[in-house]
Amino acid sequence: MSRTTRRSLVELGMCCDLAICGMSLLLASAVVFRPLWESDSLQLHHPLKQFLVTGSLGLSWHLCFVASAVYRSYRMLGYRSQLAALARGTTLASICTAVWLCVIQWNSTTTAKSLLIETLAFWGCAFTCLSLSRVGARLWTHFLRRRGRNLRNILIVGSNHRAIALADRMVQNPSLGYRIAGFVDDSWYDHSAPEHYKQLHLGGSEDFLDILRAHPIDEVIVALPIASFYQLTQQIISWCLQQGICVRSEGTLFDVNRLAQRKHNDSQQLITLYEVTYSEWDVTCKRLVDLFVSASILILTSPLMIAIAIIIRMTSDGPALFSQERLGGNKRSFKILKFRTMVTNAEAMMTQVEHLNESAGPTFKFRNDPRITPIGAFLRKTSLDELPQFLNVFRGEMSLVGPRPLPLRDYRGFSADWHRRRFSVKPGITCLWQISGRSSITFDRWMELDMEYIDRWSVWLDFEILFKTIPAVLRGSGAM
Repeated sequence: MSRTTRRSLVELGMCCDLAICGMSLLLASAVVFRPLWESDSLQLHHPLKQFLVTGSLGLSWHLCFVASAVYRSYRMLGYRSQLAALARGTTLASICTAVWLCVIQWNSTTTAKSLLIETLAFWGCAFTCLSLSRVGARLWTHFLRRRGRNLRNILIVGSNHRAIALADRMVQNPSLGYRIAGFVDDSWYDHSAPEHYKQLHLGGSEDFLDILRAHPIDEVIVALPIASFYQLTQQIISWCLQQGICVRSEGTLFDVNRLAQRKHNDSQQLITLYEVTYSEWDVTCKRLVDLFVSASILILTSPLMIAIAIIIRMTSDGPALFSQERLGGNKRSFKILKFRTMVTNAEAMMTQVEHLNESAGPTFKFRNDPRITPIGAFLRKTSLDELPQFLNVFRGEMSLVGPRPLPLRDYRGFSADWHRRRFSVKPGITCLWQISGRSSITFDRWMELDMEYIDRWSVWLDFEILFKTIPAVLRGSGAM
């Protein structure tokens, strides 16, 4: 699961938790045979008062759960830690609820006994429902991860007892969703480690950058004592910052042998040293907009796409759709869909036209490419060839706005590591590059615009780019 996806799910979970607490309060009021909605303080003829009173309670519930660390990541921790956080949060929420009930029933004949029963009923109902929701979510994610879905590729720096213990825990608990991509260490330290770990030794610290370039790494975990390897840790953070890769520490600062050899337990947690973070509400909104817009466009343009597919089949040999492996978020490969605009053997003819490349960077751009079909030239000029990509957006492989996904050939030609930070976010159909001239600007300027988008990203920037893309497409600006 990507960081953005997890944040979106956390936001959805927050809303569900408030709904669960609201239903629990209504059920608790029914237990004492005093429906909450009959309270004088919540009558509908005082709508503003009702809104403020109810809103204050919802806000207090949310703050109680946040203060109790209910929404932290429990991926590396067991059920006990997560349920303990839920118990703390529910207890604080119950105290706030009791105070709230006292305030709205100030002039009523409610007794202390009925108030206590109502508060306990709220606690029991809320904690039970919240716990069941967490258990259900963990069972579902465990089911997916055991089948190879929702996995994160981990690069472990170190080969000491601490690193091996961490790797053991990940391997022995596939439901955690971690896949070990390899180990980095100047020499293998723990000679008693299993042989299959030694085979994952990818190199030393001097090979670290090459390893990041060659592998789809989601997280780097430093399993070395930071006090002893401070300079190396700082350098690793700097390298990962360039490429937008998350860095965590196993959690031990000093090289104490007793700590290094002890068995990991549920109380241990990874410490984040560097991670790209965005507003959770913005991330959720971005995905909802992607789903709505992509579904709408696929439905509304389906007659046009059918007509285009028929014309392509009638005017040239080969399929109407073209798929190619591209690099997406965190350098994950996926098949991008486009209408075919070239002859079917276009990729085999690449060596014949590669010397005609008009792009200064690793990308291939050639204005009068002989491989382009007549209908293909029109589709490219009008950007109609990209309509099938809305299916990639709907499936979550792409977004409406984001850096354009590049072919593997182009990625292999990258000469600067800061260019690779564009893979820290999900690729998109349009971005600042599309509204700034497309093929008419240099490759370095293209990469700078992608970095600017990543640094400035917000939902409002996405909307601005989308609105500016429409006239750019109608003008055919920079299209090749």
